[in-house]
Amino acid sequence: MATDRVHMSDDPALDEARRLLEEHYGYVEFLPGQESALRSVFSGRNLLVVMPTGSGKSLIYQLPSLLGDGLTVVVSPLISLMKDQVDELERIGIPATAVNSSLGRDEQRSRLLRCVRGECRLLYVAPERCRDAAFMKTLDDMRVSRLAIDEAHCISEWGHDFRPDYRRLRQFHEQVGRPPITALTATATPRVQADILGSLGLTPVDTDLHVHGFDRPNLLLSVVMAFNNQKKIDFLSGFLRDHEGSGIIYAGTRKNTEEVVSELRSVEPSMVAYHAGMDPDARTEAQEAFLSGKARVVAATSAFGMGIDKSDVRFVMHYNYPGSVEQYYQEIGRAGRDGLESSCVLLYSSADQGLRQFFIGLNYPGIRQVKSIYESIWQTDDNPLLMTYKEIAGLCTEQVGDGQVGAAIRLLEGAGVLRAYSGEPRVAVTLYKPFAEIGPLVHGPLQQSVLEALASSFDLETPGRFEMDLWRLASDAGVSPEQVKRALTSLRESGLVGYEPPFRGRGIEKLADPAPPFETIQIDWSRQDALRRIEEEKLAAIEGFINQRGCRRGYILRYFGEEQHFECGVCDSCGKARATGASGGVLERDRATALTVLACVRYQQFPIGKIRIAEVVTGSRNKQVVEWRLDRNPAYGLIKARRDHVIEVIEMLIVEGYLEQDGKSGFPVLRLTESGKQKAMALTPTQLKGLGVGGRQSTAAEGPSGQSRQPGAGSRGRRSSAGSTDIAASAEDIKLQVLRCVNSVPFPLGVGKTAAVLTGSEAAWIDESRIARLPVYGSVNATQERVRDIIAEMLTDGFIARGGSLSRPTITLTSKGRQHLHRHP
Repeated sequence: MATDRVHMSDDPALDEARRLLEEHYGYVEFLPGQESALRSVFSGRNLLVVMPTGSGKSLIYQLPSLLGDGLTVVVSPLISLMKDQVDELERIGIPATAVNSSLGRDEQRSRLLRCVRGECRLLYVAPERCRDAAFMKTLDDMRVSRLAIDEAHCISEWGHDFRPDYRRLRQFHEQVGRPPITALTATATPRVQADILGSLGLTPVDTDLHVHGFDRPNLLLSVVMAFNNQKKIDFLSGFLRDHEGSGIIYAGTRKNTEEVVSELRSVEPSMVAYHAGMDPDARTEAQEAFLSGKARVVAATSAFGMGIDKSDVRFVMHYNYPGSVEQYYQEIGRAGRDGLESSCVLLYSSADQGLRQFFIGLNYPGIRQVKSIYESIWQTDDNPLLMTYKEIAGLCTEQVGDGQVGAAIRLLEGAGVLRAYSGEPRVAVTLYKPFAEIGPLVHGPLQQSVLEALASSFDLETPGRFEMDLWRLASDAGVSPEQVKRALTSLRESGLVGYEPPFRGRGIEKLADPAPPFETIQIDWSRQDALRRIEEEKLAAIEGFINQRGCRRGYILRYFGEEQHFECGVCDSCGKARATGASGGVLERDRATALTVLACVRYQQFPIGKIRIAEVVTGSRNKQVVEWRLDRNPAYGLIKARRDHVIEVIEMLIVEGYLEQDGKSGFPVLRLTESGKQKAMALTPTQLKGLGVGGRQSTAAEGPSGQSRQPGAGSRGRRSSAGSTDIAASAEDIKLQVLRCVNSVPFPLGVGKTAAVLTGSEAAWIDESRIARLPVYGSVNATQERVRDIIAEMLTDGFIARGGSLSRPTITLTSKGRQHLHRHP
């Protein structure tokens, strides 16, 4: 850049860095943002760098390592990422090394000695290594000139990939003499940035902040409304046929990943899947196939991508949308690293919102649920307890999901009352003597490899019990899992170590006997609530991006604090604004259908999902509609349109904030938002019929005039006090039916059960008591909530009175109520 050339002589260190940039990397100029960050490094400042994937963050600590003395220690979360970076640095002539659990003990010592002798400028380690006593002792012989922390968002509990070991880096920084820190991340909001600094013991006064490069002009962002999985597959099929180049399709679950590959293999035969449920060899094979070009497309969960250095990814698709803007931006950042135009398409369905809410509910169970899980675990005598999460959930007195059991166990493990075994096979090895004394006695190369692999992850200078995943140990040793088991069995038979064969499946070791009272267990519930709110805020933010009517790139820049006013002119939102002027909402484009849907939700007596709503307004006569008496809704059959079209209108009403989905019960149902209520409440049943939607003329349950006939023997039906089931009951009608119900039911009922009878509930107790045969059953066309509200008014007005007991309250007629009923028989 010409402006940089003008200032070449004002900073000798920067001039030398520019020379080394050309010598080692082959570039004559820095990328945008790199020079200002390097100035902070050369002035000895701490700095936090927030720059997106592919913007050259690594160079900000790699180049300075060549200037001056000392060692730059780089904390990096993935072994594969370390290996790729060290290999590339050595290729371009920069001395660097890594120490991690994939190396044998001797190789680790050799590499660390190179650092002690000053032969390496950069040392890459995992955050777990920074609490290893042997490693820390070796660092005493080195001069650490700078600490670089890659993927620094992992240190923040508000970040999207929190790793507890990152929290210990503050102590590690103190132990190595508090050298300047360079913390780097591709995704950090202002709140996460502040948490990173605080967690490292830094302040804004002693730390420079560099936020740059989130505007990626070559990434074409768009959101496509695809209202079910088949529409998503149809879109992807067409896209893969029409577009060349490699790409990634991100899905929200392992199951969805496999389904995407299965559905699209006929279009793209080389396509591969990648997710955490695959064994390590299969994951490695899939990753290498994609990187080498043997597989043009990979369908993956979020487990895929970190450390993937492939510059020519032409598209990133989201089959399910991610849980945060941070994750979304990190994933689309894997496209177009070569600077060429690349497509980033998010396929939106409101069902994905339910999936995300479901995940949040699984990860953050409530106090009552955790208590129920805790008591269920201790009510069995087995220890360890070998039960599936589903089996434990079945013992609980509260309604608990399988995934919530896992989240509760993690909380209880953190509180120190139990220890959970991994779902993967694990082995346990007990050393009776220090490794240095056992090593010379081991003669077989297989046994040596396995013990050295164990030593690469644990400090074996102190005897004790060590537990590790079988697959991980096999990978570290470079042998098969079966060979690991044979080697450890042989070592046990020779008396050198203790060995517990792998346990398959999940298990729980109870560390307290008897169980302490649940109330005494140290769980920080306020923190749990705060973390849940953070996840909900992140979900709201990504939904804000999806529903954005303005520039999508501008939304992202504002989110990360880089720009406040920006319009790219090329994203789908900007394109629509140019083509259509002001973008009209669904209430303008299809007013009659949209209002009919909102009215249907308003008058529905119990919440139902979007498919069922579409069936109601289009006049379906399927089994559930008839049995649940959904055909009594005033909006029933008012729309002559395909059900798919109505579902699309419902999706747009969700996107535009008139409807919301509630998935807490496990089944997503629709509810009106405040905006939706304002529109729906202004619409009476008579106005609804006059919308001009072109409703049906009659159905099997009606005569030629549209008046309801008595239902046949196959349906219990519901009568209306007004003589027609199409019109919602007035308050006076409901009051009269309440009085008739209290008077005619042969035993006293409470408020809730009275409302259930009047609105035609399908509850089993109604069938068993034969109340459904009474004239009052199903006589009110209103929601149970409205009936309960009116009963409360009647209690206040003295038409009915409370009776029964505290444990079983009921309602009875007063003399005022009887007089009113006598006047209106």
